[in-house]
Amino acid sequence: MAIIVQKYGGTSLQTTERIRQSADRIIGEHKKGNQLVVAVSAMGDATNHLEQLSCEVSSCTNGREKDLLLSTGEQVSCALMALALQEKGQAAIAMTGEQAGIEVEYLHGNARITAIDTDAIEKQMQKGKVVVVAGFQGAAANGEICTLGRGGSDTTAAALAAALKADRCEICTDVDGVYAADPRVIPDAGKYSTMDYDSLLTMAEMGAGVIHPRAVAHAKEYQVPLVIRSSFCEHSGTWISKDPSLPSVAGVTHQRSLCHLRLSGSSLKKEKLLRGMKDYGMIGTKQIHSHSDEFLLVIKEDDFNQAISWLNQSKDQLGIQTIQPEFQQSAIHLIFVNEEEKRMQTALLNEKKLMPLEGVHSIDTHPAVWSVSVPEEHGMDLARRLYAAFMSGKQHKFPLAH
Repeated sequence: MAIIVQKYGGTSLQTTERIRQSADRIIGEHKKGNQLVVAVSAMGDATNHLEQLSCEVSSCTNGREKDLLLSTGEQVSCALMALALQEKGQAAIAMTGEQAGIEVEYLHGNARITAIDTDAIEKQMQKGKVVVVAGFQGAAANGEICTLGRGGSDTTAAALAAALKADRCEICTDVDGVYAADPRVIPDAGKYSTMDYDSLLTMAEMGAGVIHPRAVAHAKEYQVPLVIRSSFCEHSGTWISKDPSLPSVAGVTHQRSLCHLRLSGSSLKKEKLLRGMKDYGMIGTKQIHSHSDEFLLVIKEDDFNQAISWLNQSKDQLGIQTIQPEFQQSAIHLIFVNEEEKRMQTALLNEKKLMPLEGVHSIDTHPAVWSVSVPEEHGMDLARRLYAAFMSGKQHKFPLAH
């Protein structure tokens, strides 16, 4: 009897009809003789709606009460899923993160899972029940509810799978696997049938929205077999394992709605600056002039208010004299399978003359990734040209799903 952990995202739970459809999939898997634990996200845009409500009554951007508010989105979908399963004749029980034994660090808004006591879940599985767990949340040692950050339900699922020593963890979402590029931008982008943890982790860190990076890192650490598949069809999806054969270029990702922060100062404390900015959504950096203290930081526009507040408060300690923001930027990432492949192929980028655009900045993001920041209106065009140059046609023989 296999233990399977499934995660259903917001689009899979957007309406009560979709909840019932997802319940049918869960029951089908349970009828195969498997034990099921299901982690759920909030319904559709429920988290955004709760965020908006919070902003309408308070300027507080995080903290205890906000986590208490946001955690209710997953609790609603968790209870509804259990009710839908029960209505269809399947024994099921809903659990909050705390009831499921998920322990997290005491950090509101972006906590990490520290441990999972699986006793309560295992007792219910032994009774033949499907256990539905509210994702995105857990309880700190002092009993406080803390959330895991956007995309945290993926991490909940991976952590549950590791703790339960599950046979696999399925991320059920609105796409049928991992693509070499966003098919909404590049319609002919190929889909992987298999991929390794490291390549998927890099793609997730560079903006591929199919799974949260922490979930991949957790699956890799505990060698949890991972499957990314659609909750709307029966396609096999993409299986993530340790060592499948991959091409030299794993994918192209495109991040939108970014902001440049140009920092200058005669004595910038760069290492301290970069360490601090990792907590505020930093995507990449560029030293603008090699012999001067002038730096370009690339962050998400959504993180601007928090980042600029921290930078202003820390100006003296960091040696910052001026901060100049530039909005409506994008980042394009060409993801190689390792650093050596990046070194070997980066020279081709200059030969292909792919970027005759103004406002293009080469940025540092990841050792195995070639990244540039461009004005938002040029982002899609550059992503398509990079995909055509490096991944289309016979030269790119990656393991495609059939």
